[in-house]
Amino acid sequence: MGLFRRRSKQNTSLVAYYLSHDGGLPEGYTRLLDCPEVVSCINRIAAIIGSTTIFLMQNTKDGDRRVKNGLSRFVDVEPWPGVATRQVWMTWIVATLLGEGDGNAFVLPRFTGRMLSALEPMPGASLVGDPKAGTYTVTWRGKTYTPDEVLHFRLFADLTEPWRGRGLRVQAQRVAASLLRAGAVKDALNDPAYKPPIIISVDSDADLTDDGKREEFRKKYLEKPEEEGKPWVLPEGLVKVDTIKPLSLTDLAIKDTVELDKKTVAAIYGVPLFILGLGTYNQAEYNSFIKTWVEPICIGIEQELTLQLLISDEMYFQFNRRRLYSYDLKSLIDLDLAMSDRGYLNGDEVREDAYRDPAGLKEYKVLENYLPYDMSGKQKKLIQEDDHEEDDDSET
Repeated sequence: MGLFRRRSKQNTSLVAYYLSHDGGLPEGYTRLLDCPEVVSCINRIAAIIGSTTIFLMQNTKDGDRRVKNGLSRFVDVEPWPGVATRQVWMTWIVATLLGEGDGNAFVLPRFTGRMLSALEPMPGASLVGDPKAGTYTVTWRGKTYTPDEVLHFRLFADLTEPWRGRGLRVQAQRVAASLLRAGAVKDALNDPAYKPPIIISVDSDADLTDDGKREEFRKKYLEKPEEEGKPWVLPEGLVKVDTIKPLSLTDLAIKDTVELDKKTVAAIYGVPLFILGLGTYNQAEYNSFIKTWVEPICIGIEQELTLQLLISDEMYFQFNRRRLYSYDLKSLIDLDLAMSDRGYLNGDEVREDAYRDPAGLKEYKVLENYLPYDMSGKQKKLIQEDDHEEDDDSET
């Protein structure tokens, strides 16, 4: 793995203040990870990116090719050896960017000698900007790091401090708080302790002014544990029973409010509505979500990995774009077959997309009527027509 950069030594500094998940939150603060709808959006995006292979690519005169070596395997399989695989590691990065990291996620390269040994996540790392110098430092666990010592992944660029990432926490927190309140009301209404009160109107002639007599009346006519579930049978004209109907979610307009808040969360995180249970799955909508939202996040991660880990100008990291999009198997195979007819894919490449083992089909084949442009005038049928015309001229 000799294609990566070597970082300088670490310096000590102040301990970074961090709002942890286990407490210490200011009054009125709502964690995004406490809201199921927000978590659903973050987890879906993180899962998509975390499950996508990271390629190490190299520019060549014949086009860009994938490189398979120790460094590519390290980043793609186990960037944090003994602790997390690439899927877990990348999921943490993306979830931090979209959630409590507020657009910033930091990873610390660890070295054994001159060899890269780990890419360790830095939960709770704090960015300290220096507007006059136009730069910043990162503090974590009592140490200070310069920008070239860490991997700094950003979601968006802050407008006043471009070195700082800008996330979605501010936009999402208010709607998250609203959803949490709606959830609390729903839980309260569904609680078994929440029962409609019963009002019993007793005939005025009955002497129930005494507490003891009221209790005796209740036990005699209204309490029969041995007959639970059976209707009451009361003397006609003795009492009148009324119930108060409890307020429902519809009465409180909770359903409409929750649906509106879900749509707002979906808009903030750019996800299709069906991810939050609204509407049905739509492939075109999903692929648009990948193109306009997931891919830009991937590009930012690719560029940071390339900039900080590679020295060679001919090499770069890239996510496997094809695995990001949603294709049903038939459409994918039909596309592969069309490309194989033109010699763009061989048989084993088609079989790979059909989840079948290689069969030694390495030859690229084309249909006989597909010819290079500069040979279009040498088709046999055209040559025969020219010869026939020459024969006709000679007879005349």
